[in-house]
Amino acid sequence: MFQGGAGSGKTIGGGLKSLKMVLEHPGIVGIITAPSYKMLQDATIPAYEKVFTRAVLKPINKTDMRAETVNGGKLFFRTTSDPYLLRGITAGFFHMDEGAESPALAFKILQARLRQEGTPQQGWVTTTPKGFNWLHQEFIKEKRENYKVFRARTIDNYLLPSDYMTKLRESYSDNEQFLLQELEGEFIEIGRNCPFDMKILNEMFTNAYKEKPIREEDWIYVWAERAIGKKYCEAADAATGDGEDESAFVVGMATPAVVEIVCNGRRKIPEPEYAEILDKKGREYGEALTIVEAAPVGKLTIGTLEKLKYPKLYKTKYKSGDAVSGWIVKPNMKAMLVAELSEAIRNRSLIIHDVDIIEQLMSYIQDERGNYGAAGRARDDYVSALMLLIQGIKEMPFVTNLPVIKLTGTPVKKTFSMT
Repeated sequence: MFQGGAGSGKTIGGGLKSLKMVLEHPGIVGIITAPSYKMLQDATIPAYEKVFTRAVLKPINKTDMRAETVNGGKLFFRTTSDPYLLRGITAGFFHMDEGAESPALAFKILQARLRQEGTPQQGWVTTTPKGFNWLHQEFIKEKRENYKVFRARTIDNYLLPSDYMTKLRESYSDNEQFLLQELEGEFIEIGRNCPFDMKILNEMFTNAYKEKPIREEDWIYVWAERAIGKKYCEAADAATGDGEDESAFVVGMATPAVVEIVCNGRRKIPEPEYAEILDKKGREYGEALTIVEAAPVGKLTIGTLEKLKYPKLYKTKYKSGDAVSGWIVKPNMKAMLVAELSEAIRNRSLIIHDVDIIEQLMSYIQDERGNYGAAGRARDDYVSALMLLIQGIKEMPFVTNLPVIKLTGTPVKKTFSMT
């Protein structure tokens, strides 16, 4: 990993490493990633075109986001916004640019793609740190064989304009921690505006990092099967499937003391298809109470669930006695939702196995205007789902009448022997 401050030359360094691979191993296949399509277009691809030049790299096909090298190699340029789309390519190397802004899942999938025979099968990450996230866990916290870390400060790049550092220091003068991260390239706990306890989130991240689901169903992770006699709630944040937002859901096994996330998934998917997934997973977990926000985006999901005759769909009840399917959003309610989720984290009553969910919690902030949301290019789909989960669980009774089990057949006399 090459960790460095802003402008320290990280992407160029990663590109030079890729160039070395291509020149030394004709026919090699490489995967180059960035957190978003815009970052690929604005930073990563221009850096590669500068480093490789036309003498080595043929023109990049901007439709397929791939290019061929003059010695028979191939480079695939991909975003990590949907890690599952990284599957399918057999590669000899990968370069993950600005890896701290990509999910840990993307790194694990890229590692699994290194299967091209006759190649070094190496991967490297270039990034400015973003708090103690998965990169710190993977490269810094534990010493691993064949893992190397290089660090550079912004000031180490002598090719930058003479006033570059001065301007950046002025911009970050009110936040010393952020300055250490962005200019010195250090791992710093950045989370003063996060409404959730960062110390606890870091502990949760450490505990979850090495966990593996018992089963993967494409983009859905199953951490535990349904247990007889347990109660489940399914909470879903819906998106149209057209824009940048993703639909995300969690299934929680609820007890009076804790809530354990036993199944979760997120993806860009049309609402009707999303509803079918919710219907299927809800029934698998004993007809879990399913709660979906009844916002403009979400009503189609709710409507489809009703058409599918899902038996336990959350309903908002009015004083008049009327009820409407879905969670009705009321003005100024976000602060209450955040506070209740924060309390669940602080009380350690929320068990989460997926680091992707925890990463979203760690990057969730309240801005200067008091608005809540994901920081920068981070996502908050799971955070919204967790908020709904808590509201759904509040409506669930935890004392039930267990079924009476009747024994039939001829009684057998118990016998004992001395040993």
